[in-house]
Amino acid sequence: MNRLASMFRTVLGQKVLVGLLTMVMLGVVGGGSHLLMSTSASAASASGCISYTIRPGDTLSGIGAAHNTSVPALAQANHIGNVNLIYAGRTLCIPTSHSGSSQSQTFSAPVQHNSAQAPSGSSVANMISQVFGPYAGAATRVAQCESGLNPNATNPQPVGNSHAEGVFQILYPSTWSGTSYAGSSPYNAWANINAAHEIFARDGNSWREWQCQP
Repeated sequence: MNRLASMFRTVLGQKVLVGLLTMVMLGVVGGGSHLLMSTSASAASASGCISYTIRPGDTLSGIGAAHNTSVPALAQANHIGNVNLIYAGRTLCIPTSHSGSSQSQTFSAPVQHNSAQAPSGSSVANMISQVFGPYAGAATRVAQCESGLNPNATNPQPVGNSHAEGVFQILYPSTWSGTSYAGSSPYNAWANINAAHEIFARDGNSWREWQCQP
């Protein structure tokens, strides 16, 4: 009897020990999972950007304006060499205000892509610079030659059934109707400049559709 009782106590002790070890291991694993989740969440928070998937028709200038940041900040955050060449479906890192404030441009209100609302207080030359980025110098020379940077300029000489209008003297309605800004007036400087950039980028960063050259 004493021998049986001793064996029973030994087996019972082993079960208790196994149970305790199991609880300890679960605690460690659970704690580790929680730690990993916390670390992951912290990393996401510390990344300093929000995700944005490029849609057809998007431009870096439009994306930057909509998120209150600049083209250079977007290019740097996403390692983009040619700011006029982006691809639909790619996910961008949009720098948040605390991480990209040194390069961000402040607007009175976010400007959505394809919106005819110009950044508050911007001159025609500044708007051209914001939209065309590294091509701003050439773009300004073309616009200066075409319209004298006058948003209300128009050419009375018709080309087919169209007239050249606005800052970049885009043919209205023929060429204008093929841009994302077809619903806006060609005399709206912001719309005209963005439409000119679309034409410029569509032609492989070429000024071939303008009589004036940089």
